[in-house]
Amino acid sequence: MILAKINPTSVGIRLARRSLASSSSSKLTKVERELLLKEANEKMKAYYTNRPPIEKIRQSKRKAHAKTDREHYLQALIVGTFFATFVITPFLGKKIATDEAFRKAMVPSWYDFSISRPKSAWTRQEFHEQLIEVQHTLHERAIRGEFSPDKIEEMRRHFDGVDPDEDEHGWGKLHPGLDEDDDIED
Repeated sequence: MILAKINPTSVGIRLARRSLASSSSSKLTKVERELLLKEANEKMKAYYTNRPPIEKIRQSKRKAHAKTDREHYLQALIVGTFFATFVITPFLGKKIATDEAFRKAMVPSWYDFSISRPKSAWTRQEFHEQLIEVQHTLHERAIRGEFSPDKIEEMRRHFDGVDPDEDEHGWGKLHPGLDEDDDIED
């Protein structure tokens, strides 16, 4: 602010006078004096600023603030959109997965990778009959004595129908890392 009020030529003259006073020979020719003054004036032009009026500065600041405010609103809109998408996605995914009419209406056929539910191999009646049959065969095996403690121990170590004497590599063991004398329950 102070530099804006100073006339560069008067400052240049002051600098030239100082340099003349500090030099060993105080007498300079007129040409030397003019050169020193021109040089001092050129140096002072770097410090002199012709500032614009304060109204223009305030207007440009208002425009800059308006631009940054618009940028902030745009950034907030983008962040809000991503957040809303993040929150809505699970609900929309569940709706697409469970509601077939919604899926057919909203998801294009080329993008629909859903598979139809396979038909059950058994009906409830067939499954019930098979379960009763398994219970009946287990009951008959228990009556014959196939579940004695030594046979149960053997069943815990080898798959059904595998003879441990003929299984040289141990592929028929339920727990291949255990030896015959190791306790299975541990």
